[in-house]
Amino acid sequence: MPPTELKKEWLAKWLRILDDNSSRMDNPEAHRTMCRWETRDMLEAGVIDEMEQFEMDELADAAYWHAVEELVTKPVGYTYGGYYDVIQRATSECVGYIRSNTYYSAIGPGADGFDGKVFRDKADLRLVFRSDNQAWAINGLVLTAPTGELYDLVQTAQFIYGQVYPVICDADTYRALVDCAQVALECRDFESYRKARPLLLSAQFTKCGACLDRFGQREDCSNCAGNGFVSTAGIQPTSSA
Repeated sequence: MPPTELKKEWLAKWLRILDDNSSRMDNPEAHRTMCRWETRDMLEAGVIDEMEQFEMDELADAAYWHAVEELVTKPVGYTYGGYYDVIQRATSECVGYIRSNTYYSAIGPGADGFDGKVFRDKADLRLVFRSDNQAWAINGLVLTAPTGELYDLVQTAQFIYGQVYPVICDADTYRALVDCAQVALECRDFESYRKARPLLLSAQFTKCGACLDRFGQREDCSNCAGNGFVSTAGIQPTSSA
């Protein structure tokens, strides 16, 4: 293939990755990495020069920061790598567990060692059971059976870069993490922010919807008592498992 055609096709591929909004919002870190892998390979192949790589990587970085700034105010939802207890809302009974997208029944795993998997189809999340391929919808942190029966997903831990971390339940720890993450966000410190973001997502707190943790409004906010964040513990039942 002529060099000009190769560059044209490779740039088109890179643009498709960059413009994949679903991938970017679902996992901003992975999206940024994929974009940078392409520019690295293009540079090594002599398709682009270092200045072009720099400019393309800058676009990927901008897309990343735009995504995470949007996600800061997004309602709490299911996260990949999350550890959840599945609680039947009607009885408060723990019927199973989700560990990094794999479902295990509380009465014991099936013959293959697990009982289901969580899959994403575009914007839809579903828990698909191995026994009968039945798919239950996941909306936010609520699992809905085909019968309409509701189950709450109560997060207990998060798998992050090879380690399992319990969810943050201490308000002071959360405040310190929020402040560190904010500094990293403002300084565009990717390495620091990528480590803090999953911990924030899995914490038992979320940004106050009234003052949005803004310094000028936080102090007098009655909704969060001046903390800038509120507990999510009261939104869901507590797992008895």
